[in-house]
Amino acid sequence: MKINSLIIIPILIFFGLAIGCNNDDNKDQTDTCIKNVPVFVTAVNAPPTAMVNETVAVEISFQVFNGCGQFGRFIETQNSTSKTIEVEATYEGCICTQDAPTRTVNYQFIPKTVGNYELKFKSNPTEFSTVNIMVN
Repeated sequence: MKINSLIIIPILIFFGLAIGCNNDDNKDQTDTCIKNVPVFVTAVNAPPTAMVNETVAVEISFQVFNGCGQFGRFIETQNSTSKTIEVEATYEGCICTQDAPTRTVNYQFIPKTVGNYELKFKSNPTEFSTVNIMVN
């Protein structure tokens, strides 16, 4: 009897959590299963040069807090030829794996004029991973 209760109790807890999050009658709880959270960039890979009006793919890596975390969007602030970019992750789901995977996404940059462009990706609360791209 002890073995059966050791197996049944975790199964009941799991299904209780899954049903609680997917209950259509409780919209507030369902809304808490989706979160948008700023995350920090762990690596940036960009070409040193580019051409005007051509798309430049800058590879960005960032770490999410659990298995439900995916890329959400880029938040950009432009200042002349300098651009500050933050990554926002979207967490969808109430039950997530507890790993903290690194995700990779391409940031698409299209320079409009010739010159040196500075792209600053937020890598912690006060620092940035900066890349400079010379546009011909």
